[in-house]
Amino acid sequence: MWLTEKMRDLTKQSPAGKVADVIGDESFQTDSEYRNVAQVGPWGILWKAPVSAQTILVDTNLGKTAIGAVQSKKALEPGELLLFSQGGAEIYLKNNGEIVLNGQVFAAKKE
Repeated sequence: MWLTEKMRDLTKQSPAGKVADVIGDESFQTDSEYRNVAQVGPWGILWKAPVSAQTILVDTNLGKTAIGAVQSKKALEPGELLLFSQGGAEIYLKNNGEIVLNGQVFAAKKE
């Protein structure tokens, strides 16, 4: 019984990452506070999570690294993309080919 319990404990794994609150410029809070955390994303996209956002922290060879932000529930269809800033700027790429830039709709390219 003791051996079985010990083996079961070995198979339990902690999560690969933790949800963290952004508390300042490159500072994050989970059960501990982390400073000078790298924020990574796809090539060509630079981002910095605003204070009060929630991000995902994982361990890397750089130390703790923020790999993305927890998204609010926006009315997007699968396959659509919405880029937005804290100040309200938006670029919305819709499945029907339309681009909505800060509320102005650009029609899909005709073929």
